[in-house]
Amino acid sequence: MDSKRLAAVVSAAICLLSCASCGKGAELTVNENVTAAENTVPHVGELVEPKEDSEEYSLGSYRIASDGVKFYYDDSIPEELMFALDEYFTCFQNSDYDKYETLLYPDYKERYSAYLQEEYEYDLRHSFELSGQNLRSIMQRECTEGDEDEDESKYTGDFTITRIKAEQPELEDGETIDDLKKKLFEYFFDIFDMDYYEYVKENSDEIEYVSFYIYAKGEDGKEHRLISGYDIAFALMDGKYYAFG
Repeated sequence: MDSKRLAAVVSAAICLLSCASCGKGAELTVNENVTAAENTVPHVGELVEPKEDSEEYSLGSYRIASDGVKFYYDDSIPEELMFALDEYFTCFQNSDYDKYETLLYPDYKERYSAYLQEEYEYDLRHSFELSGQNLRSIMQRECTEGDEDEDESKYTGDFTITRIKAEQPELEDGETIDDLKKKLFEYFFDIFDMDYYEYVKENSDEIEYVSFYIYAKGEDGKEHRLISGYDIAFALMDGKYYAFG
């Protein structure tokens, strides 16, 4: 991959999937996760408080979503935003580009598609595939860690999301959430030649900004922290949350 193409991958999305850091969390047994519910209407169950001797205790309380993913969030995070995070990253899990397209902010999808074609001569689908490959590479490394041969090729990197945690970001002295939102959108100032944050702010009902973590089961049968403490923004428009990237 040439340097120009690599730069496009690194800067491809607001949530910086290609730069996503991973870290070791508590070792958890995957069989603690429930299977997906038959009911297709998204919903969450009652709050679960893990016992002190549970492997899950250090992660805190959670609710189990209708697809079996465990959601960690408090009252400051809209439940619908948790489902938006779930849907978004499940697209990469399932390599479901058609679904992914429906989750993107409509104006962003049009502008960013044109930018990719003009600057890098590939389309949004290829950008999506590159981000998916990055997540699979992270899972390959996680599954291989500790193996004597350290042979990543024996894993495809496929993963199944098991837990999603979202929380309000930490603020520095004098810093506001609005400051963080503006900073997150800075990448688009140059490529769209406009203040895209103000555009989205004026053309949506709300911009939600959270820090998040993704846990997933790998082919080794273990649960790994796939994404650790990254920030992401969603725009709320007509009752639906849309992503950027």
